[in-house]
Amino acid sequence: METLTMQQIADLAGVKRPVVSVWRSRSAASEHPFPAPLDPARLVFSANEVGRWLRVTGRGNNPDAQEDAALFSSLMDRAASQLDDASALLLLHALSGAPLADQSRDDLATLPVGHGVEEVLSVAQADRALRDSDLVACVDRLAEAGMTATRVLERLARRQEKKDAPLASESLTAKGDALACEVVAALAGDYDRALVPWGPGGLRLLTSVVARSSELDRPRVVAPDGPTGPVDRLLWRYLAALGARLESATAGSATLLVGQWAAIPWERTESFFDSIDNVVLGLEPGSAAVVFAPAPLLVDELPGTDHRRQILSGRGGDYVAPLRYVARLPRGLCRVGGRRRMAVWVLGESGDAAGDRGFTTFGEHSAHALDARENRALASDVVAALRGGAARRSHAFLRGEHRLTEAVVVRSALALPVTADVAEDGGDALARLWEKRDASASGVLDGVDVVAAGSAADHSLPWRAATTGQHRPARVITGVRIPAEVFAAGPGGIGVIGPDEVRGQCALGSRSVDLVELVRRAPRFRLTEPGDVVFTTTRGPAAIIDSVGGYAVQAPARILRCLEPVEGSRRILPELAVRDISAARGSDCRSWRLRTVVVDACGPWRTVAARAAEHRARLLAELSALDALTTELSDGLAAGTLRIDHNYSEQNNKENA
Repeated sequence: METLTMQQIADLAGVKRPVVSVWRSRSAASEHPFPAPLDPARLVFSANEVGRWLRVTGRGNNPDAQEDAALFSSLMDRAASQLDDASALLLLHALSGAPLADQSRDDLATLPVGHGVEEVLSVAQADRALRDSDLVACVDRLAEAGMTATRVLERLARRQEKKDAPLASESLTAKGDALACEVVAALAGDYDRALVPWGPGGLRLLTSVVARSSELDRPRVVAPDGPTGPVDRLLWRYLAALGARLESATAGSATLLVGQWAAIPWERTESFFDSIDNVVLGLEPGSAAVVFAPAPLLVDELPGTDHRRQILSGRGGDYVAPLRYVARLPRGLCRVGGRRRMAVWVLGESGDAAGDRGFTTFGEHSAHALDARENRALASDVVAALRGGAARRSHAFLRGEHRLTEAVVVRSALALPVTADVAEDGGDALARLWEKRDASASGVLDGVDVVAAGSAADHSLPWRAATTGQHRPARVITGVRIPAEVFAAGPGGIGVIGPDEVRGQCALGSRSVDLVELVRRAPRFRLTEPGDVVFTTTRGPAAIIDSVGGYAVQAPARILRCLEPVEGSRRILPELAVRDISAARGSDCRSWRLRTVVVDACGPWRTVAARAAEHRARLLAELSALDALTTELSDGLAAGTLRIDHNYSEQNNKENA
């Protein structure tokens, strides 16, 4: 009979153990009392009865508790006690897709060969496991309860990360796994690199990467020569059950070594760096290595040792290790020792031209938000840093600085100083505003009540969030390719805005196209509307506001149209969007952010902006009139059409004497 302990019931229901005790006592006199223990002394209960009780009462946080009961029961303990044979049988079950008891033992034993996974499960290992009929029945029952044998393998693998289990010290939190997997997946997919586990936690991390990938596009994994130990074999068999494409190591093929050392005793520091040294020396062209390890070893100053500098630059001559990216990561990544801080290294030859000096990118993510957006941004930063060259120069890094690698590797600490922006106080901002108001003497703020609103906060939106989705605050409209023969001046022409106009190299209205020809040649063109932002990424980000509208936009320039919000209390102002785009550090708009303002402030802002524009126009007209006055006077004096009164001249001479 399948049984559950009190702790197993809590795990099944997704609650703390004391909650189960409360259920037992409070439901005793109810219509649905908690099941009686099979063994009162050890408090062991029937898994079927407990699962049924959880379903009927709706207690706990697992709506599938009745179906999952076997996965938390003594059956799982039995499988864990015979981990090697149980993982072998579960892989056979996953490969065959049917109960093992209903199939021929000889046919099952040869399945690994047919599926190309004999490196992780040999025929002899399969045959040995199949001889244990009780374990076969246990595995069949677990696979039935878990819906698939792969899910049972996953649960067995996660049991190895519990306290005092073999992988406990290498276990990452859910957020830690998400961050590391995002980075590994991006590096693997960028160059179609096959994954190679490395270090005590590398294989565990690799299973998470594969499990998160699409079933239709599992990554390639270099199969081991022969995994040692039942835990390693369990993880490799879990990978095979997931559908990872296992392949033999091939000379010259691009690989990504996935290394994880969540905890390293101080006495093993030298061997840790020796391992990195050996890997770096063996990297093939196109291959790379990513290392997740404690920040004190990767980025902080190491007291009394120079092992790190020795492997990065200690060979003499011109050798410099290809360290492309280094960053301190936030706390909260490790399940054990949650305040332990990790860091990441990425090593590999970049795409810089031959003879060019390599660069290392310093990332500062100690205050990383640990959300999906920042994980993706970090992963794209790592890929751009590894690519090097134009990819690095054109990428807008989330938080990064670039330094020559040869200058980086000799540093005693591989981290830029951690700086925290001081939150600006509203009073300071208001004081500066009044100072500029008084200096301008324009009266543009008359009747507009501006007050301090507290400390500064970031209300910006990532480009994707700002320009996609049903309730997006802005819309991107692509420009069209305009054939040269369409450009024409004369009646019926409409103005064109292209990259040259955006960059100020051509005046607005200096180029026009024949409307009839444009409709015929580029029927999908769209005209701008007043207030549209026209931007380009050619030769770097630049943007302008079309205050008039009615222009055709020439690709690769595009339109950013700020929309009235359907929901929410903030919107994007064109003036702010122009400044944000123009200040962006990279040409990849996916890494840009756009600031927003409160909707209620938009009306007063437009009033102030209109007054400022009117005042500016008056000042420009006055300046133009002054220029015209001095020009007219000088021209008249030169032509003899004007003269300055002689008496007035004598008076000036006396005053200047």
